[in-house]
Amino acid sequence: MAEPGGGGRYIPPHLRGNRGRRGFNPGYRGRGGYNANAPRGRGGNRRRNEDDLLMGEQREENYDNRRSQTRPIGYKKLEEIEEKETPQDIVLILGTGKSGLEETLRGDRGPLNGGLTQMLLRVFGKMCDSDESTQSLTHILQLILKHDFHQKIIDFLFGLLTEHINRRSRAPLHLNNALKLMNSLLTVLPNDSHKKVSMTMIIIDSVIDGLGSVNEDVYNNRMLVKDRLNNFQQRQQDAIERAAGSRESRFDDLHSQAPPDNFREIPVFPQLSDIHGTAQLFIRTNLIDKAYQNIDHYLDVQFRLLREDFIRPLREGIGEIMHYGDRLRPRGPGPIQSVKVYKDVKIEFMKPDQRGILHRIHFSLEGLQRIRWRNTKRLLYGNLLCLSSDHFKENVHFAVVADRKPEDLAEGYLTLEFVYDEEEEEPIRPDVDDDGDEDLLEFLDSDDDGDEPEIGGARQRQPRQQPEQPQHRRFNKGLDMRKVYTMVETEAYFEAYRHVLAGLKETEEIPLERYIVRCENNMYAPEYIRPSVAGRDATYDFSSVTESASGKDVAVLGYEWPLSAELGLDISQAEALKLALTNELAIIQGPPGTGKTYVGLVIMKLLLANKTSWHMQPRFLLGAQNENKRCPILIVCYTNHALDQFLEGISKFATEDQTIIRVGGRCKNEATKGFSLFDVRRKLRQNRDRGKDSAAIRKAIWEIHDGLRSIEGQLQHNCNQLEASLHCIQRLQQLEDVIPRQLYSQFQPRMPLWTQYNWNNTQTESPDEMLLTWLGLQTAVIDHEQEASKIPDMTRAFLLSSGYTLVEIGRAVHATALPDFMTLLNWIERYRTGSGQSLGGAAAATTQNEGTQDGDQERDDDIAGEADYLQDQRVLDTDELSLNAGARQAKTAQDNKRDVERLMTQMSAMTFRDMGEQEKMQDDGVWEQQSREKKRKKKRIRRVLGKTSTMTDHEESRVDNIYDLSQEQRWSLYRTWVSRWRDKFRVGTDHQIEKYNRLSKQLQELRKREDAEILQSADVVAVTTTGAAKYRELIYKLNCKIVVIEEAAEVLEAHIITSMPKTTKHLILIGDHQQLKPSPTVYELARKYNLDTSLFERLINKVPHVTLTLQHRMRPEIADLLRPRIYKNLLDHSSVEGRAEIVGVEKTLYFISHAVPEESVADGRSKKNQHEADFLVALCKYLILQGYRPEQITILAMYTGQLFAFRNTLKEESSRGVRVTAVDNFQGEENDIILLSLVRSNDEQKIGFLGVENRICVALSRAKNALYCIGNMELLGTKSSMWRKIIGHLEENDSIGENLQLQCKHHPNKLTPVKSATDFIKVPEGGCGQPCNTRLDCGHVCSRPCHPDDHSSYQCSKPCDKILCSDGHRCKQKCYQQCGPCREPLKKRMPICGHVQKIPCHQDPASFGCKEIISVLVDCGHTIKVQCHQSSIVTLGMCKEKCGYLLECGHPCRGNCYECFQGRLHVPCLRKCNRTLVCGHECKSSCESCPPCEQKCKTRCEHSKCNHKCGKPCTLCREKCKWECPHFRCTQLCSEPCNRPRCNKPCQKKLNCKHQCIGLCGEPCPRFCRICHKDTVTEIFFGDEDEDDARFVQLDDCRHIFTYEGLDKWMEQKEEGNAIKMKACPKCKTPIWRSRRYGNIINKLLMSVNEVKNRISGDTIQAKRDRRQLLKMIEQSDIKVEKYYTVEMQSILDALKDENTLPYQLKLLEEQYRRLSKLSEMRKVVAKLLLLAPGSTSKLVDVVSRDLRIMRTWVMRRREFSTPQENEAFQREYERINEALKYIDVERKYTSQGKPRAIEVDPLLTSLKKLLFNDYEPYVVEKKEEVKSLFKRIFDKVPEIISGLGVSKQEKEMICKAMGFAEKGHWYKCSKGHIYSIGDCGGATETSVCPECKEQIGGTGHRLLSSNRIASEMDGATGPAYDPFNMQIPGDLLANLRRQGFE
Repeated sequence: MAEPGGGGRYIPPHLRGNRGRRGFNPGYRGRGGYNANAPRGRGGNRRRNEDDLLMGEQREENYDNRRSQTRPIGYKKLEEIEEKETPQDIVLILGTGKSGLEETLRGDRGPLNGGLTQMLLRVFGKMCDSDESTQSLTHILQLILKHDFHQKIIDFLFGLLTEHINRRSRAPLHLNNALKLMNSLLTVLPNDSHKKVSMTMIIIDSVIDGLGSVNEDVYNNRMLVKDRLNNFQQRQQDAIERAAGSRESRFDDLHSQAPPDNFREIPVFPQLSDIHGTAQLFIRTNLIDKAYQNIDHYLDVQFRLLREDFIRPLREGIGEIMHYGDRLRPRGPGPIQSVKVYKDVKIEFMKPDQRGILHRIHFSLEGLQRIRWRNTKRLLYGNLLCLSSDHFKENVHFAVVADRKPEDLAEGYLTLEFVYDEEEEEPIRPDVDDDGDEDLLEFLDSDDDGDEPEIGGARQRQPRQQPEQPQHRRFNKGLDMRKVYTMVETEAYFEAYRHVLAGLKETEEIPLERYIVRCENNMYAPEYIRPSVAGRDATYDFSSVTESASGKDVAVLGYEWPLSAELGLDISQAEALKLALTNELAIIQGPPGTGKTYVGLVIMKLLLANKTSWHMQPRFLLGAQNENKRCPILIVCYTNHALDQFLEGISKFATEDQTIIRVGGRCKNEATKGFSLFDVRRKLRQNRDRGKDSAAIRKAIWEIHDGLRSIEGQLQHNCNQLEASLHCIQRLQQLEDVIPRQLYSQFQPRMPLWTQYNWNNTQTESPDEMLLTWLGLQTAVIDHEQEASKIPDMTRAFLLSSGYTLVEIGRAVHATALPDFMTLLNWIERYRTGSGQSLGGAAAATTQNEGTQDGDQERDDDIAGEADYLQDQRVLDTDELSLNAGARQAKTAQDNKRDVERLMTQMSAMTFRDMGEQEKMQDDGVWEQQSREKKRKKKRIRRVLGKTSTMTDHEESRVDNIYDLSQEQRWSLYRTWVSRWRDKFRVGTDHQIEKYNRLSKQLQELRKREDAEILQSADVVAVTTTGAAKYRELIYKLNCKIVVIEEAAEVLEAHIITSMPKTTKHLILIGDHQQLKPSPTVYELARKYNLDTSLFERLINKVPHVTLTLQHRMRPEIADLLRPRIYKNLLDHSSVEGRAEIVGVEKTLYFISHAVPEESVADGRSKKNQHEADFLVALCKYLILQGYRPEQITILAMYTGQLFAFRNTLKEESSRGVRVTAVDNFQGEENDIILLSLVRSNDEQKIGFLGVENRICVALSRAKNALYCIGNMELLGTKSSMWRKIIGHLEENDSIGENLQLQCKHHPNKLTPVKSATDFIKVPEGGCGQPCNTRLDCGHVCSRPCHPDDHSSYQCSKPCDKILCSDGHRCKQKCYQQCGPCREPLKKRMPICGHVQKIPCHQDPASFGCKEIISVLVDCGHTIKVQCHQSSIVTLGMCKEKCGYLLECGHPCRGNCYECFQGRLHVPCLRKCNRTLVCGHECKSSCESCPPCEQKCKTRCEHSKCNHKCGKPCTLCREKCKWECPHFRCTQLCSEPCNRPRCNKPCQKKLNCKHQCIGLCGEPCPRFCRICHKDTVTEIFFGDEDEDDARFVQLDDCRHIFTYEGLDKWMEQKEEGNAIKMKACPKCKTPIWRSRRYGNIINKLLMSVNEVKNRISGDTIQAKRDRRQLLKMIEQSDIKVEKYYTVEMQSILDALKDENTLPYQLKLLEEQYRRLSKLSEMRKVVAKLLLLAPGSTSKLVDVVSRDLRIMRTWVMRRREFSTPQENEAFQREYERINEALKYIDVERKYTSQGKPRAIEVDPLLTSLKKLLFNDYEPYVVEKKEEVKSLFKRIFDKVPEIISGLGVSKQEKEMICKAMGFAEKGHWYKCSKGHIYSIGDCGGATETSVCPECKEQIGGTGHRLLSSNRIASEMDGATGPAYDPFNMQIPGDLLANLRRQGFE
């Protein structure tokens, strides 16, 4: 679709519908414009050479220089913005791409004048008051720098000095605005702006001095800018000095030393010096026993420790990679432990996403085949990745995992996001210099010696060498998709590190610094309740937590508080409550089960009930503008579970007006899902009345979405193309443009005819089959369309009309072996959805099944792996919008998925799903590959496709024969072609990508601003530590006074500091440092540098705190394990005493000791112990048999690797619901029964972190009623003093040993010792080994061993043996089963047919369908074999008798009786033609007629070759003829007859062997020598070859030689019968296309061949006209064929859209349309007859409907030509059915009139019916005449049935009622009296023809045709229902008017 006047540029489909919208398409410029970013048309699929690419890049550069359609922003608009908008809204308005700001700065309306400059300065000055540093603000400041607006400011300020003194009053305002702008530039873009700011400041100083006095604000702002400028210059100088080593510190104590650099200048991202280990490492311990010197000292320590924690694994891993090189293995035991390594990483393509441009990569799976991707911690969302193409020497890129799909990982695919340091990443840098400070100094200090112009001039700077600073060297950001990368992964969640480190750098002040930094212990009350601030003694209302009267107006800081009992708390809990409310820093330690979460909820309940004390911010604290801002409580929790548990508790007492918002990982708690920020945001967006700010944000978001969509279309299309190519073997035709011609042609010799309309099921190998065979896949390609033709036409038509494609239907038919309709439908739906999986396509579902064992997926919900746990923590509920993209984005994702499926179908020679289908068992049992073989084959194909090795261009150029290559070389060559093809779609211009990323970042910032508005309106904001890190900027700006941190002892100190808003006045830390601690990535930093010491633990001994003492969880004997070893003062609540004993086990607490060694897991450094896993699973099943629910049991493992062992063991359905998880993930949770696996057992005497007291504490404190632990207790006692004490206590209580004693419930004295899983066989039913022997209700004895459960649900499996019938037959069912009727087989005689059959005893023979096989005569006259009971339902469709009719082509018909319509319509002949065409190729079509040849034309001359298909006439060569010799020379054109004779003189040239040439003068020299090749040359053919003077001619096409006399005669000899064909070699019969000597003969023959080709293919120009004419005829036809044959017409119209449709194809399409038109007319009559026909006649209508369906199927059968025999057969049947319809109407009318003259007419009707309905012979002329005669005789006898209604009164009323017309006047009749109706208004709006007499009916413009009349006899109407022109004129008057000529 070309753009008018635009040079034929292609407009993408997604932009065509918006051509009229101004500014929608960035590349559209009106009538004369074009789309610079649009893809090309048909030529876009060809390879582009380097010139094309350079031209494309130049066009993109020109795109930037072309002026946008956006209008520049004017003075009035700027003035309106400055007066009405807030600073934040100004940023939003100017930051969009359509604001017109850049156009104004660029001067599109002309140079900026003084007025516009000062207005811009006013707007910029107000904008700089915004307290948000966003991407939009950055973009505006970059535009200011880019267009040198500082120079306009300088000119404007200089102009102030020349103003009249009375007009200088506003000068301070202008100066102030300029200074604020300079300050913002230095703050946001210091590197880019400092030189221009310095220049401007010189002028500002001069202006201030010239003006004399200015106000104080100007002086203050000037000093602020100068201070920032000086600080920047000083930092630059310090960096240079540090690099030179001039500031080496010499202090003994690191904490007393000055750091080598300012931590605020250290990039968050690793630098090359960091990962190479060349940077100076300066880290200090986290001080836990003393105070820090100041805030900077504290922040410096935390920053460096945290940064080292995520960099060190990277440094160590990359260091080992650089050391070991290619000796690395990607997994398993190897040298690298700190990182995971992935080889052969290739960037496949870019993928647009709301987060920006993502990248899809592929990595090698070598060595990773056994990884369970669903459960491993590899490649989790957010993991940090580092990629390099040079072994990490220089080229390094960082990325994070953006989307984790296990099914994609199993194929080696991953989506990631490349990340860069935002401080260094400045997207638009067109005119901004990036030199060092020397440039500024040079500018300020340079002497004006004439070499450089003044300030305003255009100085030409010379490049200078700058000293390299390795510490701050930036990485190369250019990604090369052609390179192969090595990728390393650390398990560091980079998002958390990134935001926390950035927060530490930005932190200037720390709330409650005197406690956190200086460690003071003099505690104050929270500021908001101090009398000095509140203005009174603060009182709280305690009535929400107590019913006591003393709970009203309690003085918070007083001494008289309600008693603990009144509060429902124990004493320690009451103390903790008071501490939390009265201390501005409160620490509450809660040992296991002491109710610390409950205390936290009571604290929250009281705070929310008394929120007037803290909720609003006083005026004097925040200023008047923030007076009414809310101050929400911020809650921070470490885990999702703790957050949900806490919020669920709050929700129970929170009132409706108290808003709670949750920002955390994926929420699994239904009670708290409604609090998620995502849900709240969605609800608020539905509220249109949210205020001006929200409207502005929504508008900005809409505009950015608009911009994103304008770019996304082409990027997404390319992405879909590449995505589809990843999951299939591509078709050869798809790769044609990227395969060298000489290699591509080697796939061609066996190519059959393959065109859109060649529907033959040829057995010749197709190009795709040849490709697959060449690659070693050796499988046949399924012809899906042929498969689809096997099902009934009605079924296929319905599926097509439902939107399914022929390919999908064919796949389903092939896979399910001709199933019923519902099976087909279900299969297609499963195929479309991939069983719920995305297109990883073909391979996704397969890979998952291959990677895991059956049932693993079901168990994943119960066996919570570390991967699931971390993934849920990291993916925030707000991220779900990006990952799942909401409803609208989900629809787009579905559209993309369908597009990928469609593209994959188009481009694939074979998908993995196809391969699976091809290997299914066939009905005839031909063969079936074993499951393992299929998996192995698929894995091999994925592996070879995923390899990155390809052939170089040089290696490819050396390939002569592709079949000589090895299998590995073939795949390498195939990957080369595919990579070359993919390169075409990997193109994304820098401009597009840069703009897309910028808009994405602006979108994220707008959403953050929207979220900030939402969060600020809340009463409670609850976040996980991950959410706090990601939303750090938003949370930091909240006016939160109160911060509550749950599980504070598990959180790194830096995370807490950056989570605290600057307004924090009250901090409550709740946790337990004696349970789990923070988990740094680097163990050494935890052990030596105290990084694992939390703020909670560091301060607990320095500030007042309360420890809860009364536990409510564990029974006393379990709690005794913790006291006094861990908790000295832990007491038991009365509720834990006297609990029931555990059934089935002797003790409720027991430790089983063993010495079975551990194992290392395949992936990672974790451990597993299969012995322990088997034992605990067996114990778990045993406990379930005792009656315990699976939900009451939890299995804990000290190592995550042990979870894999449990997955392999715990599979029974009975154990579903038992939770299996790691100890660390169960912190804060509990259960009735805990089964604990300690795992470690080895000869090296290592116990790892089993010796850490915190983990021991957590592991032993989760059980409420029973704890069973298994491990190597001897090893633990040896290596750990804590375990030694615990073991001693267990031994004292006889609770440890090698055997666990099981106790029978019914026989308490019977104990069964178990020490391994196999020992549980002794108690298979959960009791003991004794038999049960209980008498059951059925009378049998229970045969089970002793079991704890009763017999209420027991099913007795003994034989029933009840007598069921009078014959004494006994029941053969089991006892518990229903007996039912007697099923003993007996021989009985069938009452109807008399056959004897075996049937069940109870069954009546009359109800049994006889299975005896009998012969039945079908109506067509053939006999078929059926079961006896089917004899009454035999139909014509069941007859499969071979037709065998001799077709006009001479072949017998291959159809059967039903397919050939009982011999009346035969199927097309599909036998192969195999005739030699005029071009010399063999015809591969059917025998009907030979279509134009589709193979490559072989016509060639010395100059060129024909590039057309062989069936198309060749274009004649217009070059000069080269035939010349010393004696003669041709002067004609190559294609014209030569005007010189043949030269027969000997050639005088010498051959390479130095002998004389044996050829002729002027002819190519033969390759043989008479002496060297005597036997070859003298071989007798024409007879004169052995003569000494014989001269030879060599044919160019086959290189055979002949004597010229013999060959001359051969070439001049005429073909037998004057056949037109090319001359061929007398020896090998190769057609002769080239020969100078015989050029005249060849050219003459070519002219004849071209003439034949023209006749066969037809006039293509006329064909195009005919095609348009046919389309027009279809469009204007009165017969709406598509109404009756929708699918068929769509197929015809789709074919007609191809402008290259050949004449013979067009003829076939026209014939199909005309036939369907005739069938449609008859369908219309059938529809009317169905309404009018009585019951008996309607059966005949059904027969006609069946015949029409068969004819429709026959019409649409695959054929290339319509033969005369077919045309005649169709016409015969058409006439027969027409007569049949006529018969039905006659019989209907005859019956309705009471059957007059029945004796005479009935026999005639019977004869007529037999001829038309029961005679299956062809409707020949004799039959026609007989039918005509019978009709005439009937009409002669009953003439009244020819016209009139012919219906009874009752039938007439029924018809009128069925039509449902609301008023009279809808019925009319034609000129011959046939009745018809008009719907809608009843007025005539179109003309048609009467289906009975073909007369015109209807009318136009609500005017009825003059020949038609109202049918009053139908409804009594006197006029039409709608008659705007005649206005109900009476009938007699109307008739009179018509007689006078009026209409």
